[in-house]
Amino acid sequence: MTTPTNHPAAPSARVRVGAATSQGPSRPLNADACAHHLHRGTFAAAVVDGTGSTPEVADFARVAASVAARVAARQTPVLGVVAAAAAYADHDDEVGPNGAIVVASVREGGYWRIAYAGDSSAYGLKDDGTVRRFTTPHTLGEELRQQGVAETEAAAHDHKLRHNLGRVPLYGVEGFEAVADLLVLASDGLKLPHDEFERLLGAHGHDPQRCAEELVVAARAHGSRDDVTVLVIPHPDRPATTRPMQERSDDEQHRPEGPAGSAEPAGGREPDAGVAEGTAEVVA
Repeated sequence: MTTPTNHPAAPSARVRVGAATSQGPSRPLNADACAHHLHRGTFAAAVVDGTGSTPEVADFARVAASVAARVAARQTPVLGVVAAAAAYADHDDEVGPNGAIVVASVREGGYWRIAYAGDSSAYGLKDDGTVRRFTTPHTLGEELRQQGVAETEAAAHDHKLRHNLGRVPLYGVEGFEAVADLLVLASDGLKLPHDEFERLLGAHGHDPQRCAEELVVAARAHGSRDDVTVLVIPHPDRPATTRPMQERSDDEQHRPEGPAGSAEPAGGREPDAGVAEGTAEVVA
């Protein structure tokens, strides 16, 4: 379903947003959420992946995503994450709703500000057609990889978060800037081989709504059983159709490039009908 978002005009470019989400096949409800917001010409967006599948968690995810996007547009994504955590923060994971978050805002010249906690991710389509994962999951599995543990063993611990919204007051927020023609924000249900992820962004990046939907369908085809939520956002200063210009992010020297995630056993499911998703053209 396509949902237009109308905002008052301001002297800048148009930001187009593609959004798609799908409830996990064995989940009682979808506890992912996404939001985007425009404030005085600054656009920001957020994806939250709630931990669990209860109405309380789903409500938490919606509120956290909305708060994070609004504060990020007014200030920064780091402060957006902090604001989203404030009402729920509790470093005891057994108390209250919790989850992972990724937030981004647009800057001029093809730049993005990005902040996150947990395993929700940000990916960028570079001007040479390659895709980079800008975020490193805050999971036990990723820690084990960094320690040289075998992939099969590390992958078994990818679901164990080492950081999340509830722990933000203890561990803070990781924030940085990156350059990309197009940004993808996603919950960890988006699991695709890197080459297919790159192919889909290259083929459909000019149409963010179709691109978001194709990514969700592909994740299901590769066996993702989790809720999947995807935002696809071409940078207004650097459209996804731009050809190589020999630019790169200052961030590239210390952020590893890697696949979107390992595939699980095969399955398939279309994006849910009736879920609030679709292209929004925001006059920024």
